[in-house]
Amino acid sequence: MPLDKLDINKPLPVGKAFRHLIFFQIKLFFDAFRDLLFSPISIMAFIVDAVLRPPVGESLSYKLTRLGRKSDRMINLFGEYTASGEFTIDETVNGLESAVLSELNKRKDHN
Repeated sequence: MPLDKLDINKPLPVGKAFRHLIFFQIKLFFDAFRDLLFSPISIMAFIVDAVLRPPVGESLSYKLTRLGRKSDRMINLFGEYTASGEFTIDETVNGLESAVLSELNKRKDHN
């Protein structure tokens, strides 16, 4: 549950805050990794576009911008796209969390 869904008048649950911190750090990692990749690629795309001068819709810079927007929605750093119906990292992380918790519960039941 995102922190903004909690009652703002009640004390912050430490477990939920920790979960939010971990998820946010994962998203920040992916966002930073994407930025590191896109920076040199955007320079190369500009050079190619400057030399070839393609129509805007076919330019590498335009395609990179569209890919950047799509990756923004996938990373969903601030939870803006949760209800959009598009795939986000949140779904993957929630699935991994469920799988880990399920495995831990199985092991706990066997002991």
